[in-house]
Amino acid sequence: MERRFLTLFAATALLLVGGMFGINCYVDPFARWASPADGFERAPAYTLNRRLFKLVAFDRWMAEHQGQPPSLLIGDSTANQISAAELTKLTGRPWYSLAFGGAGLHETIEMVDHVLQHYPVAEIAWGIPFARMVGDVEGDMPRSIDMAAAPMRHMLTYEALQASMLVLRATWLGIPFDDPKLDTGDQDVVTYQLSRTRTELAGRPWPEEELARLTGLLEQARRRGIPVTLFSPPVHPRTNDLFTADFADRYARYQRFLSGHCLIDFNKPSPRQEWRAELFSDSSHLAFEHRSLLTRALARALPAACAEPTTSPEVIGLTRSGNGTQG
Repeated sequence: MERRFLTLFAATALLLVGGMFGINCYVDPFARWASPADGFERAPAYTLNRRLFKLVAFDRWMAEHQGQPPSLLIGDSTANQISAAELTKLTGRPWYSLAFGGAGLHETIEMVDHVLQHYPVAEIAWGIPFARMVGDVEGDMPRSIDMAAAPMRHMLTYEALQASMLVLRATWLGIPFDDPKLDTGDQDVVTYQLSRTRTELAGRPWPEEELARLTGLLEQARRRGIPVTLFSPPVHPRTNDLFTADFADRYARYQRFLSGHCLIDFNKPSPRQEWRAELFSDSSHLAFEHRSLLTRALARALPAACAEPTTSPEVIGLTRSGNGTQG
């Protein structure tokens, strides 16, 4: 009786594990074996694990674009506003975006470290928002890097099964899977986000260890002849007021760190640069129709960033009424 029970238990467990593995391999929720054109259509997988999705998509892209090393966009959602495709057209060099929503400073550091160790790189544009200058934050990048390196092992995780179910639900039932909607209550979105940003910055220490590691990576890239430009993404005027008034000392420290490197500061006053409130959809993101302005601004500013690291970029064509589209 006991032997029969153990046999039945083992068979059931094997069936469940095999079923999970089979479903995940069939659906391939993080597009590990899909063609490049299929990758970013799988929104559920991207939303569940942006880090893993970006890593596997980049690995696949590199395999199909051997030859000229790409230039890379690194950062959080404020850097992900920039269209790599449009930047490629504007600069005449291939660009790829490894920026993803929610990326902390420590996670972008892990991303750059991983890329420098495993891929040829021509240039890096690294978005460092002031709001991300916090220490003691846990991240999931090392695990995602390991999962990208061992996709078969990843096929046996509950996370992959959950992503597969969401992909199948979207594919078979037509039920979309989107990011959770932001509930701001009675406040407008900018006021709500600034309140959260104020709390986050006030409750976290200065990222001393993270910046030391970041500096080490910049030196490593310099020795390899890879130019790295740091940029401060543009923010809503009210956000900039919060940073400079409520966190004046911390913001000055942030600016001093950035100014020691190749820098594009999109929040520095300039006669030819004005990021007005109506261009933004929230406290730190441009409205979709205006994001092309940032892409063009970055393309024009990059050539001079290292020549004059402490000066703000000259943005030709950024007009008061200019609209753009994301490529």
